[in-house]
Amino acid sequence: MDAATLAALVVRCRNGDKSAWDALVDQYWQRLYSYAVQSTRSSELATDLVQETFLRVVQKLDRYEDQGKFEAWLFRILVNLVRDNSRSLSRHPVRSGQVEIGDQKVDLIDTMPGKGQSPDAPLEHKEYVDRLYAAMEKLPELDRQVLLLRHYGDMPFKEIARTLDCPLGTVLARAHRALGKLRVMMEVGHETTR
Repeated sequence: MDAATLAALVVRCRNGDKSAWDALVDQYWQRLYSYAVQSTRSSELATDLVQETFLRVVQKLDRYEDQGKFEAWLFRILVNLVRDNSRSLSRHPVRSGQVEIGDQKVDLIDTMPGKGQSPDAPLEHKEYVDRLYAAMEKLPELDRQVLLLRHYGDMPFKEIARTLDCPLGTVLARAHRALGKLRVMMEVGHETTR
């Protein structure tokens, strides 16, 4: 959605246009949810946090001044909710490669079934996903946020910088450094399992 269309949509939302709210939610729900589910590893909690994000948008929209930063503002609300939630919970994160959506379990990382796939492939995939989550948890908080916003929030680096209120160069450096650390941790983890 281009900036002018988004700005017009925000104005319609301020004026109480229900169809504009529906369009706004439709535009951002999946990206917000993808980020939240990867951050929390819980589909139920992710849904709650995204709903809370939109509730806060409804409550604060009249004070929002459109300067072409709506998406960054929206994601900043969610990032702060995820951060606040993770600080307040003392439970262990889910380490599964699956989340429950309704009564189905869905893989967070899709696999393409190939011909001749070994019987151990699902177990190997789960082990890989578990190692990836463990490696992600070892990253500094800001590095992890940059990767999650980029890969699950589908945000350009410029928007990530606005969302996290960091210089663009810092965001780019953190993404590069975090991916390098993940690569090393995944290689080391793979070598130790052989």
